[in-house]
Amino acid sequence: MKKNNLPIFPLGIVALPGTIQHLQIFEPRYLKMVKDCMSNSHGFVIVFQKQHSNTDDYEISKKGSYVEIIDFNSLPNGLLGITVKSLNKVIIKDLTQLEDGLHIANTHPLIDPEVDDQALLAEFPELGNILSQLVQHPKISEMPLNVDFNSADSIAYHLAGLIPLSSSNKQNLLEAFDAAQRFEILSKYIDEISSN
Repeated sequence: MKKNNLPIFPLGIVALPGTIQHLQIFEPRYLKMVKDCMSNSHGFVIVFQKQHSNTDDYEISKKGSYVEIIDFNSLPNGLLGITVKSLNKVIIKDLTQLEDGLHIANTHPLIDPEVDDQALLAEFPELGNILSQLVQHPKISEMPLNVDFNSADSIAYHLAGLIPLSSSNKQNLLEAFDAAQRFEILSKYIDEISSN
């Protein structure tokens, strides 16, 4: 992954590591960005762009995900469709806007502290169980997911990417200190979804 001057794509979604996103590209600055990424074999960074209530102001998160384009096609509506896979979390520094409106920034990979995966999986067995059932669904089994059921992070990120969570909730999971905190947050979210 290139560390410096990567294109930044602010969106209303969160790309959790290991997950797949389908995007429609139509703005000239992002069409140019995609062409440049494909020509030079590098990805870009998706960051969560949160709109402040009752205003047109947006806030761009300082933590996002480095993604690479794994597929592209022309959509029936005439737009460019791309499929990206999120590889890892990054922290964003020195955000700059170019003349065409595209943001670029210095980015650095974020590595979580190590945890005892097996102890976490034993403490929260329902998370792995829910995910193993979800990945057998016909629509999901077609996706190029690479779930490591021995990794707490892999389970947390993939599960959060497949269940109905708000982008703010997904951003909380992305920014969690480590997999243990991520499992605790995710367990509460699932309890809330189950009780509705």
